[in-house]
Amino acid sequence: MTPKIVLIEDDLLLAENTKTILELNGFECEVAHQGQLGVELVKSVQPDLVVCDIMLDEVDGFEVLKRIRAIQEFIHLPFIFLTARADFLDKRKGMNLGADDFLTKPFMSKDLVETIRARLLMSNQKKESVGLEIKKNAVDVFYNISSHEYLTPLNGIVNLSKMAVSMIQNNQVEEALPLLEGISISGNRILRTTRKLLWYNQLSNHDNPWRNSTSGIVHILKLQKQIVESLKKGTTAPFEFNIRSNINVLYGYDEVLLEFVLTEIFQNIIQYANPSYKVYADTRLENNYLVLIIRNHYSGNYQVSSQDIKPFYQAHNPKDMNGTGLGLFIIQEWVKTVHGQMEVLGQNNLFEVIMKIPVSI
Repeated sequence: MTPKIVLIEDDLLLAENTKTILELNGFECEVAHQGQLGVELVKSVQPDLVVCDIMLDEVDGFEVLKRIRAIQEFIHLPFIFLTARADFLDKRKGMNLGADDFLTKPFMSKDLVETIRARLLMSNQKKESVGLEIKKNAVDVFYNISSHEYLTPLNGIVNLSKMAVSMIQNNQVEEALPLLEGISISGNRILRTTRKLLWYNQLSNHDNPWRNSTSGIVHILKLQKQIVESLKKGTTAPFEFNIRSNINVLYGYDEVLLEFVLTEIFQNIIQYANPSYKVYADTRLENNYLVLIIRNHYSGNYQVSSQDIKPFYQAHNPKDMNGTGLGLFIIQEWVKTVHGQMEVLGQNNLFEVIMKIPVSI
């Protein structure tokens, strides 16, 4: 993959020459001639590295770096300053703000290219190291929670099966039906957990788990109501659910996959909901997008935002939580594949998920 560079330079001739040098050496390069435009360009392009002049009009290079570092996903983005003077105070200020390197104008093409390549190499090595650590932590964490996510429903299946068989043998078919329903609920729970682990494994290996999904028409309101009724049977916690919708149909979606997505969202909402309050799901049509807003008043005391949704999040933050912590992460990744958006916010005992996906794909 060709490395992407954002160059922020207000000298138009120097910017054009530098862009040419970078492209001749195998980089993609996007240019901004003002500081704030550079920040916006970084947000949209999501580059592998930024090269930025210090002396810019209005918003200087130091402020550009400060604004970029304030964005969670760009905390470790490699950042190289260009400066017309090798001033120690400038360098110290830049380093304190998180700059990775400095190049003094005028610079040689060779120095620019070698500095960028060195910083990209260091960044990639750091990412690989962090990735290995995350995977190791994920495995360790899942060992700790697997007894709850697998053994609990498996024990339920085994014990309920024995009781159901005994009842049926004694012609107590009616009495056995609730046990069979319990077996189905436990089996579906294991199926959802297994799917999440398989999909997470594919995502970790940069493979799209949903590339071969089937497509068709999904009656979204009907599906939501079915999911809520199913979840009510699987929990002992009482809750009231208020579903509102002005859209009924989606086109081009895999109903089984969409059922998984909605079940995971509703399950997260219901699991920690304060039973004294209703749970709300508002589905609306906005500019050919379905927008699902679902919220609850939750029990416990924790905060969460979209930036916190990472693999095994719940297992690392066990306050009032259980589960793999994979569900919302996987949904977030799926939403990206259909060019949608998702936001999560939990604070002041209010939890809200907003999912925006195209009506037709």
